[in-house]
Amino acid sequence: MGAASGGKLMQEEKAEYLIGDVARMVGLSRDTLRFYEKKGIITAKKKENGYRYYSENDIYRLMYIIYHRKMNTSLEEIEGLIKGRSQGIQDHLSRRIAEEEAAIRQHRRAILRLKLVSRDIEQVERTAGKCYLRKFPSAYIMGYCEDFQKGLLQWFSLASETEGLDMTYFYNVLSYENGRLIKRGVKLLLYKDVEQELEKDACCEERRETEETECIYTAIKSKDIFPSEESIRKMVEWGRMNGLKAGKTVYANVMSSLFSEEQNMYCLELYMPLEGGEFLQSSYVY
Repeated sequence: MGAASGGKLMQEEKAEYLIGDVARMVGLSRDTLRFYEKKGIITAKKKENGYRYYSENDIYRLMYIIYHRKMNTSLEEIEGLIKGRSQGIQDHLSRRIAEEEAAIRQHRRAILRLKLVSRDIEQVERTAGKCYLRKFPSAYIMGYCEDFQKGLLQWFSLASETEGLDMTYFYNVLSYENGRLIKRGVKLLLYKDVEQELEKDACCEERRETEETECIYTAIKSKDIFPSEESIRKMVEWGRMNGLKAGKTVYANVMSSLFSEEQNMYCLELYMPLEGGEFLQSSYVY
């Protein structure tokens, strides 16, 4: 009796699904279903009354398509898999995994860039020209140039050679002597907390590192990429009033830029190592 019942079940007619029912069932529009038909991925049949319908096999194919689309597989790739033109499902999956992992890394770097800019602007707003003691950031020295123009060229070179090195910060190095600021060059610094988002060929471990020395610190908005002598005098005076003696070196980091038709505004953070704590003070050559 069980065998007979099983035979009877196998002989039951397979379900047929009208296009409207399928659209509601799988959450796709009728136009999308017709597009899949044109691609040859599914095939609608016609009843005697002219109504178009899909078989259970078509529903299974739609399940397959929807699942692969959620893996960001293109329709062309899906078509190849369905029609047997793929070189192998395992090769396809391995390639797609690698592509998605690369996309994740790129997305994480984009988020990190956004966070860095947000942090920089927040720092300027929070500091608002006030001075306090702060350690120089832990960073890799990615390069040194004797003038601003060469520094720009080196930054662009770094940014193009390895994904993620565009997050290298542009530090102008100056000396403050007899109330005057003297340009000494540019250091390109990559903060160490960014390293985890870089490609393996960035070779940061081979770079020299900054020393986390105590500095008089402030963050300001400036019309120029270089700080004014007045802003440095205020830092020196703040140090004197608090029993601290500033050294001669000034590191001016161009954190971010705010552009408008009337005038550009630059967000700068300024570090003045205390006297005796100026790292790399004996030479400006990297």
